[in-house]
Amino acid sequence: MIIVLRPHSTDEQVNHILERIEELGFRAHLSRGELRTIIGVIGDENKLQVEPLAAIPGVEQVLPILWGD
Repeated sequence: MIIVLRPHSTDEQVNHILERIEELGFRAHLSRGELRTIIGVIGDENKLQVEPLAAIPGVEQVLPILWGD
């Protein structure tokens, strides 16, 4: 899963999102660009509810990534 953050998200918002991901038992990989920050989420996405993450302040979009066989 990829979480796209809003432009100009604060460090406090980013840290809150990272903490929430880890509380849910997933690993987060933060990538900061000049204009955009994204977080890659690793773990069993079947156990993750997308809506609660999308509602966290600073989150612009949550994109599930589906892998085929």
